[in-house]
Amino acid sequence: MPVSTNIDALINSLEAKLNDATKQLITYEVAVAVFGPLKARIHNDGLASDGTPIGTYDNAYLKERQKKYDRTADSRIILSLTKEMEKDFNIRAVGNTSYGLGYNNEENYRKAMWNDNRFGRTIFALTKEENEKAMEIAKDALINALTK
Repeated sequence: MPVSTNIDALINSLEAKLNDATKQLITYEVAVAVFGPLKARIHNDGLASDGTPIGTYDNAYLKERQKKYDRTADSRIILSLTKEMEKDFNIRAVGNTSYGLGYNNEENYRKAMWNDNRFGRTIFALTKEENEKAMEIAKDALINALTK
């Protein structure tokens, strides 16, 4: 005996609700939620994506930073000298339907990747906690989009 369902109509309805504008909204909400914590972690707190310190400046370089750039005596590497990289780090459109985090200036992107390689670890990825927050925001935004 054949069974009929409305699963095709349900799938079509869900696809219609998940249009490009909805995808764009969800990715934007996620980007906004993780932008501040990620930027502060890297450029203020000096922490890699595993939550540990990126490293420490040696004394000679630390003294140069203080004298030439009026930076503090804190030896934590914070990937901020002239503040150019951190000012350029922002929420960016990725294609026509998504948002992410990145740099407007190609040179700053290269610096970010160079620092990952230089310290032999991932710095510019989300921490476990940042990723959990991103997933929660995305889940809530998706539920809101589907129930409206």
